Amino acid sequence: MSEFEAYSRELLLSSKTFLLESKAEGLDEFNRQKLLRASLTHAFFFLEAELNYLSGHFKDNRDFDLSERSILSEKEVSLRKGEFKLTDRDKYYRLEERVDFLIVRFSGFRDALKGTWRSELSSAISLRNKLVHPKEIHQLREVDVQAAVSSVIFCLSALYLAIFRKDFPLKSLGLDTGPTAIGSIGRGEYGMS
Repeated sequence: MSEFEAYSRELLLSSKTFLLESKAEGLDEFNRQKLLRASLTHAFFFLEAELNYLSGHFKDNRDFDLSERSILSEKEVSLRKGEFKLTDRDKYYRLEERVDFLIVRFSGFRDALKGTWRSELSSAISLRNKLVHPKEIHQLREVDVQAAVSSVIFCLSALYLAIFRKDFPLKSLGLDTGPTAIGSIGRGEYGMS
């Protein structure tokens, strides 16, 4: 496993650990909200890292046209001396657009986006957006954060099925952190080697 893969998986473990810690008895609401927010944001840090990792495998592949490589590399396309080229300028796409692109491109059909994971991911993104772009006070509920973290895991599984034709290896753990201590992350003890 590469260092980046280990880092990405550490973000997922952090999300699950924060969620677990938010359930502690006697925890005041301030600290519960802090842990739920941390869990939710780390789940999306993990999803973004995995998307970048997966996209990185294909961003220079000439089997993808220029617009597809633009999505994969998140770089802008411009016209230079009569030719379209990828530039060094960033061009960001919405998370859902990138997920949809990878799944449709590799599975070959749009029906792959019809799973319940897709609507649950949209709900999780909406929840995240309320948190990171606050317009009013928003209290997170444990059940909503659990659903959001699960939707990220199922989204990754859909991506792995489309790209590699197999489930995301950590899907079987669900929201469980695994059998060992947090300090051993990255050493293969979470089924991540």
